[in-house]
This record gives sequence, structure tokens and C-alpha cells, in this order.
Amino acid sequence: MKLRGLALGLLAAFAFATPIAAVDLGADTATIAAEKARWVERLREKHDDLAQAKARHTHAQATYQRMKTRNKMRGDRRTRIVSELRASETALADAEAGLEAALSAARREGVPPGWIREASSGGNAAPAPND
Repeated sequence: MKLRGLALGLLAAFAFATPIAAVDLGADTATIAAEKARWVERLREKHDDLAQAKARHTHAQATYQRMKTRNKMRGDRRTRIVSELRASETALADAEAGLEAALSAARREGVPPGWIREASSGGNAAPAPND
């Protein structure tokens, strides 16, 4: 009985160690190229979203700092600046979480690391020897 449990445990460990959507050696080149393009595009979009959120947040922080140094901002304009700062913080956190979720999904699906590097570098990644 113990041996059967051990065998099942080893079988389950092996089954879960193999990525579900790993690139099949028998798959045609067009299928692999389409899958690569899909993942690279998806990850680039998330990187672009993050870059835009960072730029928005940096601008909002600078605007807020200028407002604080003037000490005369009151009312509606002050409320808009503070609201934009809070919204940019939320957008930045969402973009970071979105990128992390996409990277996690890519790793779970067995996306080759070279594809992930290509997406994060904007297509300038040097291929690794095993990609």
C-alpha cells in the first residue's frame, strides 16, 4: 500500500513538472511562430501598460510636488491634482499586477524564456543557447 502511494506521488510529480502547453517537437513551424507571436505581443502590451502607468505617475508626482511648494493651491484644482495622483498610483499598481500575472501565466504555460526576454526587451534579446 505504501509503495502504491509512493508510485502515485512520483507519477503526479512528474506529470505536473511537465508544462501543459510546452512546444511540441512535432508541431509545425507556423504553429510555433503563431504561438510565439501571441505570447510576445501579450507580454509587450503589459510592458507598455506598465511604462505608461509609470510615466503618468511620475507626472502626477511632479505636479503634486509643484503644488506643495506653491502653498496657494486650494479648492477644485488641488482636488484634481490629488485625485490624479491617487488614480496614477492605482493604475501603476494595476499595471504591475497585470504584468506579473501575464509573466506567471507564461511560465505556467511553458513559454520558453527566450520569448519572455524578447517581449521585455522590445525584440532585442539575444537568443539563449537552448531557446
